[in-house]
Amino acid sequence: MFPEALISDLKNVHAYAATPFKSNDLLSLDLDGLAGNLEFLIKNGVKVINVGGGTGEINALTDDELLALAETAIQVAGDRALILPTLRGNLKSACDLAPKFEKLGARIVLAMPPYIRHEVPENPDGIVEHFRLVAQTSGLPLLPYNIQSWPADFFERLAEIDQIIGIKDPCRTPHGLFIAIRRLGSRFVWIGNKRHQAGVLQLRFHAGIEGFTAGLINFVPEFEVELFRAVTSGNLEKTIRLQEQLAPLEYLRDIHGDAALPKAGLDVRGLAGGDVRAPRVNVSIEGRQALSAEMAKLRSES
Repeated sequence: MFPEALISDLKNVHAYAATPFKSNDLLSLDLDGLAGNLEFLIKNGVKVINVGGGTGEINALTDDELLALAETAIQVAGDRALILPTLRGNLKSACDLAPKFEKLGARIVLAMPPYIRHEVPENPDGIVEHFRLVAQTSGLPLLPYNIQSWPADFFERLAEIDQIIGIKDPCRTPHGLFIAIRRLGSRFVWIGNKRHQAGVLQLRFHAGIEGFTAGLINFVPEFEVELFRAVTSGNLEKTIRLQEQLAPLEYLRDIHGDAALPKAGLDVRGLAGGDVRAPRVNVSIEGRQALSAEMAKLRSES
């Protein structure tokens, strides 16, 4: 159904890139900065990169900006990394953007689900119909993002849409995800969330996930890539140790936000971080000091 090479490429650590804005104009993208950030990720071994996702501040971006991010990322990466542009949960926007992403050379897209007044639709038929209609607008495989705690039965309905290649799941309700994995097996590529707490990631791989997402990878890619290698090679001791080392950064991300902290980390590493767009709030001075200290500690322990 899908190219084996694409399926294989997806089974990796997925970087969720921050979206840099110009330092003197928060309403303009810093595409040169983005290009530099992507080069940094790729040179550190990152093979899968999402642009315009949650860490990329999708809700503060226009469709034209999502298109510009995708175009820049695809040009920078070439055949060195798989780029996943993002479709928002708005049906018209998603249907407009999908064929444009395809024309740019995208091989797959991350697909956000629809909401009704910021709530999960009561009737799941509408969510299925959303993805079905989006699938008809291009030949691109879709990777839906389960931010709505879908039950196992719902995954089975998504499996009826041929263009859905896999699922990105934050593992907020992991039991339902793992039931779905048991039922559907290789029908989907299963991309989970890691949450850097010792003893968590390896259990999720044991239950069936085949890759994990990472926002921290923006500024510590070498550690996230090494963690993926450790967990997929069965090196339990190293998997736990790396999670313990990365856990303080994860806690800071919980405090300061999934977009703001990666940008502050990029600043620390001399890359294009900068400000977030409202309503997100930048990391405080105290938060930046804590982040710098934890990053220095991480490097000293490696």
